[in-house]
Amino acid sequence: MENVAQKPLSKAYCWSVLVLFSLLFFLITAATFTSLGVVLPSMIEELGWSWTSAGFGFTLLGLACGLSSYVPAHTIRKFGVRITLLLGMVILVAGFTSLYLVETITGYFIGTTLLGIGFSFVATVPGTFVLSRLFEKQSLIFGIYFTVGGLGGVIGPAIYFLSINVWHDWRMHWAICGIALLLTLIVSMFVIKENHAEKQHADLISSLKNDDSKSNIYRSEQIWTASGALKTWQFYVIAAAYTSFLLCGITVNSFAVAHITDHGFAAAVAASLLSAQAFINAFSRVGGGILGEFIEPKKLLIISLTTILIGMIAISFANSWLMLMLFTVGIGVGYGMTFLSTSILLTNYYGRAPYLELFSVMNLISTIACFGPLVAGMIKDSMGSFSSAFLLYAIIPFVILIIVIFMKHPRQKEVSNTDISMATKI
Repeated sequence: MENVAQKPLSKAYCWSVLVLFSLLFFLITAATFTSLGVVLPSMIEELGWSWTSAGFGFTLLGLACGLSSYVPAHTIRKFGVRITLLLGMVILVAGFTSLYLVETITGYFIGTTLLGIGFSFVATVPGTFVLSRLFEKQSLIFGIYFTVGGLGGVIGPAIYFLSINVWHDWRMHWAICGIALLLTLIVSMFVIKENHAEKQHADLISSLKNDDSKSNIYRSEQIWTASGALKTWQFYVIAAAYTSFLLCGITVNSFAVAHITDHGFAAAVAASLLSAQAFINAFSRVGGGILGEFIEPKKLLIISLTTILIGMIAISFANSWLMLMLFTVGIGVGYGMTFLSTSILLTNYYGRAPYLELFSVMNLISTIACFGPLVAGMIKDSMGSFSSAFLLYAIIPFVILIIVIFMKHPRQKEVSNTDISMATKI
C-alpha cells in the first residue's frame, strides 16, 4: 500500500484538468472583460443609458474581481476546490441571467458586479492553485493555461457577432456565455479529485523539484507561511509589477483606439493593432512558460517590464508606423510575460503552501489598476491628449524594473532542519 500511495496521478487526469481549467479561463475571459465593451453599444442603444452610467459597469466589474479575490482562497482552504467552483457557478449564473434579462441600469450594475466576483471564483485563483499541484514543469503549464485564457480575449467579441448575425439579439451573447460556463463548471466539478491521492501527488511533484540539483532556477527550500511572506518586501515588488502591467494594459485597451485616431490613423488600423496585440499577449505567455523552464523567472520579469516600458513610450507618441509597431509588440509581449513571471516568482520564492493566499492578495492589491482609465481620462480632458497619461504610467514599470534588477530572493533568518524537510508539504 505504501508504494500505491506514492504513485502519481495519471497523466491523462492531470492533462484533462489542465484542459478544463484552461477552458474555464478562456470562457470567463471571453465573456467579461473583452466582450463587454463590444456588447455595450447595442445595450445602450436599446435601453437608452448614458455612456457615463454604462461605463461605470466596467469599473464595477474590475473592482468586484479584485476585491473579491481573497474570498475563493478562503473557501478553497476551508471547503475545497469543488465547492469553490460550485459557488462560482451560482454567482455566474445569477450574473449572466441578470444581464440577459436586464432592463434597468441597476440590473446592469448587479450583473457586472456578479461577473467580477464569479471571475475570482473560477479563473486564476483556483486554476493556478490546482495546476501547481499537478505538474512538475509548472512554468510551461502556467504558460499554456494563461495562453488559452488570453485567447478568450480574441474570441470574446466573436460571440457577440454570432448572436447578432444568427439571433439578431445581443442578449443571446450573455445566454451563450452563461450556458457554456455552466456546462464546463459542471464537468470540472465531477472530474476534479480532492482526496489523499491528490495530496500525495502534490507532495511527490514538489519532492521532484527539490531533488533537481542541476536546475539553475531558484526555488526556495524554506517553509513559508502567508503571514511570513507578506512581511518581505520582495512580495510587494512582485505585486507592484503585477499591478503595473494591469494598469498599463487596461488604460491602453480603453483609450489606444481614440489616441491613435487622434494622430491621423484610421479606426480600423487602431482596432487591428489591438487585435494583433491580443494575439501576441496570448502566445507570449506560452513562450515565456517554455523559457521559464530554463531561465530564471526574475529575468523574464525584467524583459517583460522593459517591453511594457517601450510600448508605453511608443503609444504616447503614436506618430509613425514604427511607434505603432513598437507599441503593439511591447505591450503584447510585456503584458503576457509579466502575468506569467509574477505568478511563477510567487511559487519559486515562497513555495506552494502559501501560494493561494499570496496570489489572492496580489490580485487584491492590483485592484488599484482599475482607476487607471479614470485618471487618464481626466488628463485627456485637462490637457487635450492621452500622451501625458501614457508617459506618466510608463514611469511606474520603469521604477519597478530598476528595483527588480537588484532584487534578491527572500530568506528567513531562522529555519530549522525540520522546517526545510517540510518545505514542500501543504
